[in-house]
Amino acid sequence: MARAVVLDVDGTLMDTNYLHVEAWARAFDEVGYRVPRARVHRQIGKGSDKLVPEFIPAEDEAAAAEADRLHGEIFMEMQEYALPLPGAKELIATLSERGYGVWFVTSAKPEELEKYLRLLETEGRLSGVVNSADVENSKPDPDIFELALERAGASPEETVAVGDAVWDVQAAHAAGIRTVAVLTGGAFSAQELEEAGAAEVYEDCAALLRAGFPG
Repeated sequence: MARAVVLDVDGTLMDTNYLHVEAWARAFDEVGYRVPRARVHRQIGKGSDKLVPEFIPAEDEAAAAEADRLHGEIFMEMQEYALPLPGAKELIATLSERGYGVWFVTSAKPEELEKYLRLLETEGRLSGVVNSADVENSKPDPDIFELALERAGASPEETVAVGDAVWDVQAAHAAGIRTVAVLTGGAFSAQELEEAGAAEVYEDCAALLRAGFPG
């Protein structure tokens, strides 16, 4: 029986994946690496330490560091377009009202997260946030979910996770957590998410809520 729910943020609760794609594409271009946005999209959900090496060779450390910096700068300029996805606020409110511990796992920077918390109306409803900066290895490694379990004081069997990318599913699955997925991230099909280990796949958080999640 679940008592803790661990939620990814970008692409799951917030409609920000495409903003990240644009920010990364521009950042890579500025440091001399023109990358098709479709390729970038498939990597969103990974920590930047794992995303950047997909497009910039390890030996070009200066370009990698600058691309990471530029991504953050460009993304912040587009923050006004970041909006909650369908059912996201309602899902958080319902889970909290039903007594579940609600945890966010995210790579969002503090200034990004502050806005997300406000838009998602999480005050008094959120048990805590685990950031990829808190762990040694980012998604798809399981570290961030393992730390969420530790902070929640819950076992994997008492926990369920929700994400939008195969990287979320793989990371949570590796931590022993049952995971369901939503399609709002836009990069992966239901089949791909199921093959990565998702127990169920839903259109969005609204559909997840209608289905009686977490069951």
